[in-house]
Amino acid sequence: MQIRRRIPFPWLRPARGRREGRGQLFLSVLLGLGLALFLIHQFDAALRPQLIALAETRVRNKITLIADQAVSQALSDQALSYTDMVRLQTDGGEIATLSTDTVRLNLLRTSILEEIVTQVEDLDSHFLDVPLGALTGIDLLSALGPALPVQVLSVASTEGSYRNDFTSAGVNQTIHRILLDVSITARLLLPGGIVETQIDTPVCIAETVIIGQPPQTYLNRNQ
Repeated sequence: MQIRRRIPFPWLRPARGRREGRGQLFLSVLLGLGLALFLIHQFDAALRPQLIALAETRVRNKITLIADQAVSQALSDQALSYTDMVRLQTDGGEIATLSTDTVRLNLLRTSILEEIVTQVEDLDSHFLDVPLGALTGIDLLSALGPALPVQVLSVASTEGSYRNDFTSAGVNQTIHRILLDVSITARLLLPGGIVETQIDTPVCIAETVIIGQPPQTYLNRNQ
């Protein structure tokens, strides 16, 4: 007859089984984390370019609106019109020379760019967030899902240059526009990191309809 010895304290039994169980649990958790990180990386690689593109579009639209408002405000504050910035000289009834007041235009440009930078850096991120459904590319889902936050951290640089645009408006009529090409480099905070983007938008400073042939001579004048 075989007599089995009982261990008086069960917790003193060999812990080999528990160690093996813990090792398997640790390995399972490690594999799960690795798989999760892999899926997150694949998801980020697939959708991040779309997120950046949508964020840039939202920021571009908002900056364009801000630029238009800044131009209107500056022109109103300085009480400027087309004739204050441009002088047309005629010769025999035809417009021969078009000249602009560069000093006044430069002051106007500085005022506009300062206002744009101030408003861009104060943008409410709520208006820039991108719905998760927009990343699917399906119109019906574009407004659904949680919003992915987009924030303008800072404006790295801002530039503005003038150009003249002449467009035919009919028989013997030409629309003359003075355009300010605004270029802004902004740093955006997106899920996953910071992205630097450049936004280029033209804004109309002044325009008029010229009767007759457009002038062949364009001058910059200082007062």
